[in-house]
Amino acid sequence: KAVVSTQSTGKTKKLELAKRTQGLLSQNLANQKLILNKLETCKVSSEKKELMMTLKRLQDSHATIKASLMGLDLESISSGDRKRKALLPKTTRGTNTNLDLRPKEIVVKNCENAEELQEHFSKFGPCTVLPSAVGGVIIGFDRRRDAEMAYVKGRMVEEQELEIEWNSPDEVQNASPNQVPVEPIR
Repeated sequence: KAVVSTQSTGKTKKLELAKRTQGLLSQNLANQKLILNKLETCKVSSEKKELMMTLKRLQDSHATIKASLMGLDLESISSGDRKRKALLPKTTRGTNTNLDLRPKEIVVKNCENAEELQEHFSKFGPCTVLPSAVGGVIIGFDRRRDAEMAYVKGRMVEEQELEIEWNSPDEVQNASPNQVPVEPIR
């Protein structure tokens, strides 16, 4: 019981200190606003200089008070805060959070020469060429931007205009690089 009461007393003191520090910050901000108002109305340069020095000291003390408030380990004051924090998702900084679910594959309907299409569309970015279950060839790109460029600028191959469409996701599941598509048995 003595250990528990010591811990709760320490938590109470930290909370009181945090409240007092927050009060000091509020008072400091109010003083800064007062001095700024006086600076706007002041016409004597010597008074302005003195007010500027006072404002600078208040800003420095504000930074010091704020740093001391940040130094308090307020998260350890209550275990409920730690439990709530554990339930929050971790930051995604540095990870890919791309939610673009648009297709990165196009279907070329009127050309079956996979090697020629691979050569033609690889100039827009890394791509794979697969036979399509519905006829034609699927060209899959690593990035949506590359697929868009191929869709817009890749319509002509050796004076032949290609019929290009965006691929639907179910066509990708039906295709495989080493296998000729087979109709399902019903």
